[in-house]
Amino acid sequence: MNVQTQNPLNVIDFQHDQGRQVELNRMKLIATAMLGLAIVIFVVASLFEEQAVWIGFVRAAAEAAMVGAIADWFAVTALFRHPLGLKIPHTAIIPRRKNSLALQFGQFVQNNFLSEQVIADRLRSVDIARSVAVWLSAPANSRAVAGVVAAVIRGVLQVVRDEDVQHIIERGLAAQIRAVKVAPLTGSVLSLLLSGERQQELLNGIIKVMSGVLEENQATFRAQIRKETPWWLPDAVDNKIYEKIVMGLDNMMQEVSANPEHPLQVKFNEVLTSFITDLQTSPELIERGEQLKEEFLENPGVQEFASSLWLDLKTSLLDYSNNPEAGLSTPIQKFGVALQNDPPLLEKINRWLEEAVRYLVRSYGHEVGEMITTTITEWDTESTSRKIELQVGKDLQYIRINGTIVGGLVGLVIHTLAVLFL
Repeated sequence: MNVQTQNPLNVIDFQHDQGRQVELNRMKLIATAMLGLAIVIFVVASLFEEQAVWIGFVRAAAEAAMVGAIADWFAVTALFRHPLGLKIPHTAIIPRRKNSLALQFGQFVQNNFLSEQVIADRLRSVDIARSVAVWLSAPANSRAVAGVVAAVIRGVLQVVRDEDVQHIIERGLAAQIRAVKVAPLTGSVLSLLLSGERQQELLNGIIKVMSGVLEENQATFRAQIRKETPWWLPDAVDNKIYEKIVMGLDNMMQEVSANPEHPLQVKFNEVLTSFITDLQTSPELIERGEQLKEEFLENPGVQEFASSLWLDLKTSLLDYSNNPEAGLSTPIQKFGVALQNDPPLLEKINRWLEEAVRYLVRSYGHEVGEMITTTITEWDTESTSRKIELQVGKDLQYIRINGTIVGGLVGLVIHTLAVLFL
């Protein structure tokens, strides 16, 4: 036994079409009944017109009502089919011009609804960034978002294999590091960091560190001097030697620090500049840098770090996903509150969204119009007419009803004027 399953959307569309068909049939019946009533009144009034003056007015109104009803019936019917099957020119307009209408409808949607300016104006009026910030700042909403994010994280972690991710990380890191030459990059970074007066600042920093080292290791230096001098020299002499050496070094460092033109400072700058240039241009240093880089990449500790990176990250993600309210909800809520209190950032986000939407509309808006045109063009002609009639046919029947009523009133007015003035 074969059981055929139906698409729920198709079932819903079928139910909607059935409801519209019932309404359309009801309105057609009302409009046709009014035409039939006008015909009956016209026939009866024609039979008894000579018996009373007022019957002539009724007859004229019924006659005009028939004309109006039939004319509007013809107009409405001609949109979807040939009236009475007669292939009168300019009838069955929708079936005959389906492809042209499809093209015009697609262009209409593209030009009027997918216009950059229209969508940009709409986005500005909505203020999406502030609306999202207010929504996220509500505890219930932040918890809901946290739950969705946690579910996505758990789903992704369940699907991916640790070995594959670790391999990608190892290969990706190694590829990125190997793609960059270490020595020239180091030289460029040092050149940037030590531009201007920063070389002197570096030397002053070195001098300050050396002064600190001398100050903190006085006892060690005194012991070393005592060890290097003869045993029979008095301690006073050792202390004097220490003071001469230390004071000499300290004075020299102060002079170098205070005088940018000091020979030692000039020499330091020359050596540093030469070293930075060699890092960027010397084949020997570049090759040595690449060798050191390969040794670094082949080091077991580095490989183990790359392998453990994913496991550490996965553990952290699982901790967050298993407790989304504690790990994600609060930061999301705080982000919403902070965003509300930062108008410049809100303005930037809205501008980014506007530019992104403008780009999408500019790049793909025409495809939406083409998709609408293609979809309608591929519809069967009869089905297209039926779909459109089901959508608007009920309202079109009011044209027939109004034509009957207005026609009757116009006929009554004309007959009245004829009686009064002719």
